Amino acid sequence: MTSDAIKNVGLSSPGAEREKLNKLLKIFDDKGFNLEDSKRRVRFNSPADDNEKAPKLTQRVKTFYVESWPEVQLNKDGSLVRPRSGRNLGGTPITVHTATLVREILHGSTVHSFCREWKKSSFTFQDPTSPYPWGLQTQRCGSRGLILAVQAYVIKQLLFDREYVSNILAQSALKPTEFERKRSLIGALCEILWKAGDGKRCSVCLLQDKRSFPQDYRLRDDNITEYVVLFEFKKFTDLSTFMRRNIEEFTSDKSPGCILFLYSLVLSASVFKLKEEMLITNETNYKLLNDREECTQALMNLIITGHACHYLHNGNLVYSQNGNLLANPLKGIQERSEIGFLFWDKGENDDDRTDVGSMLKTPKKPIWLTSVNGHPGLLFSTNLDLVSDWRVETRFFLHYYTGLPGIPACPLHIETRFGRNALGRTKLYRRQKEESIPQLERCIMTKWYGAAIDWPEGVLPFY
Repeated sequence: MTSDAIKNVGLSSPGAEREKLNKLLKIFDDKGFNLEDSKRRVRFNSPADDNEKAPKLTQRVKTFYVESWPEVQLNKDGSLVRPRSGRNLGGTPITVHTATLVREILHGSTVHSFCREWKKSSFTFQDPTSPYPWGLQTQRCGSRGLILAVQAYVIKQLLFDREYVSNILAQSALKPTEFERKRSLIGALCEILWKAGDGKRCSVCLLQDKRSFPQDYRLRDDNITEYVVLFEFKKFTDLSTFMRRNIEEFTSDKSPGCILFLYSLVLSASVFKLKEEMLITNETNYKLLNDREECTQALMNLIITGHACHYLHNGNLVYSQNGNLLANPLKGIQERSEIGFLFWDKGENDDDRTDVGSMLKTPKKPIWLTSVNGHPGLLFSTNLDLVSDWRVETRFFLHYYTGLPGIPACPLHIETRFGRNALGRTKLYRRQKEESIPQLERCIMTKWYGAAIDWPEGVLPFY
C-alpha cells in the first residue's frame, strides 16, 4: 500500500510508529525505571511489505513481565486500596514488651482493649457540600476528643500555616479543595507527632498482614496490636513524605486510623517520658484513657503542648491554696501553646474550680479546644489578631464545631465592650439570670468575662 492509501484507510505510517516508540523509550530511559533488558526485536515493515528485498528496521525494546496482577480494590471515596505488605518494607515489628507498655499506659491493663466504636474511628472529612467541608467526622465515643484535637491542627494548617495570611484568604480557606484537605490533615498529624517527640524523633505505626509476635499470655489479642509495625524518623521531611504515601491507613473506613495514630503518639513521646510527666509510680495508676475510654486531660495536653501533664495552670505550683508547702510540685503548662484550651464544669464549686492558665487561654493561634461538662468541642476565629490585639476583642466572631452529624453552622457573635446586662433588684434575681446562661457561654466567659454572646437565628444553644 502506498502512503496515500494508508492515510485514506486511517492507519498511521511505519515512520510515525517508529517515532512514537522512540519517544516512549526515551521516557523510560529518562525516568530510570529498573526494567530488565530484553533482546527481543520489533520489526517495522516499510510500505513495500510484499517485497522481500525491502530494508528492515529493528529496535531494541526494554520489556518487563508480571506473573499476576493483584486484585484491585477501591474505597468508598474511589481511592485505591493497596496491599499492606508492599508498603511496610523496612518497618520493625512491635515486640510483646513494647505492646504491653503501650497497652498499660493507655488502659492501665494489658487485658482491656478498645471498644468497637474506637476500632471503626478514623480521620474522615465530611462531605464537601456540608456546612463544614473542612471538618472531620466524629462519633459519640471516646475517640471524639482525639479527632477534635487533630481538627484543631487541621484548622491551623488551613487558616494560618499558609504562605500569605489575611482575613480575606482565611474566609476562602474554609472552603478547601480535596487536595487542600488532604494536605492539611497530613500536616496536622506530622506536627502533633513531631511535637510529641520534642522535635527530634517520632514513630509511626501501621498494620501488616502477618502477626508481629506470637500469641502471649501477658497480652490479650485485639486484632490490631499484634499486627503493628513501627517506623522511626529523625527528620521531619522524611516523616512528611512517609505520611503522604500512607495517609490511607489513617483515613480509610476499613482501618482503625485513630488507634494507629494514638499508638504512634505514645511511642513518639516514649513510654518512659510519659510515665515521668504523668507521675506514674507503683502507688499511682494514671492512664491516658479513662474508664469510659475517653481522652484524659493528660492526653489532651500531650497533643496540645507535647507534654502529658495533668494540670492546666501556668508553671509549677509549689504551695497549696491554704499556703502549705507541697511534697511534690504540681507541673502545669510551661510555655504559650499554639492551640488553647477552655474548661467548664457545672458540677464544680465556685471556690474550687479548675484553674486554666493564660498559657492556654491566650494561645499563639485563635483556636481553642473546649470541655463543657465533659463534652469536647472546638472554638476558632479566622482573625489572627484576636490573640495579639486587645482592640479586636471588643467585637468578633467565633466558630463552634463538635463534629457530630446534624449540627448546623454556628458562628457566635461576641461583644465585650458593653458586656452582659445582668442588673437586678435582688441577689436572687441575678442568680437566676446567671443560672439561665447556656453552659457553652459560661465556658467562653472564663476567657472573656461578662461577654454578651449572640447565637445565629434559629439555632438553639447546644448546652
